[in-house]
Amino acid sequence: MPRELITIQIGQCGIQLGSRFWDLALKEHAVYTKRPIYDDALSSFFRNVTEGKNPVELGVGNGRGKIRSLKARSILVDMEEGVINQILRSPLGELFDEHQLIRDNSGSGNNWARGHCEYGSKYAENVVESVRRTAETCDSLQSFFLIHSLGGGTGSGLGTYILSKLADEYPDVHRFTTAIFPSDDDDVVTSPYNSILSLNQLIQHADCILPIENQALIDICNRIHSFRDSKDGGG
Repeated sequence: MPRELITIQIGQCGIQLGSRFWDLALKEHAVYTKRPIYDDALSSFFRNVTEGKNPVELGVGNGRGKIRSLKARSILVDMEEGVINQILRSPLGELFDEHQLIRDNSGSGNNWARGHCEYGSKYAENVVESVRRTAETCDSLQSFFLIHSLGGGTGSGLGTYILSKLADEYPDVHRFTTAIFPSDDDDVVTSPYNSILSLNQLIQHADCILPIENQALIDICNRIHSFRDSKDGGG
């Protein structure tokens, strides 16, 4: 039986990293599965629905059904509209329905307290409802997978608020979080405070924390690009 994961991308960093995840997941599936079929592996992260105004959910069945229209098992949350709008204008935009998007237009001002206390209470019902609708499409929900940074206000403050709500509403579902920590030379003066305040919440409510420092992530990306450039130049 497939075990589904709901990915929750929070803040600019979380949404941008998440978009790369969805892109790579689809590309890898296309490489290893030559035919466009909806199998168990794909169903962990995507729903398969019919096209049109009233889409119908298509189950995995025997794992050989054709892909009709994929929808990510994901929720996008940001208190600024810019990054979400960019995703919606890209080819990946077809993966998300409106109820999977939670957004504002004023931002959190790199302030943990504003993201956690102000926007947390303001959007609590929206978050719970969006999670509920997404969870209802799962046959056997295994875990929530959060992607967010700890340096800004939305990823740290609202991200940890959402984590605490998941612990209250779904105590038996595992909660994993990929947390991007700010670099030593981060130019956001409040990022160390945002990170420390977030850590307390992560320790209380996350089952597993996958930490990575921002500069380390940049170095990994640069090495990959350098390898590709040298490979292309050598060819």
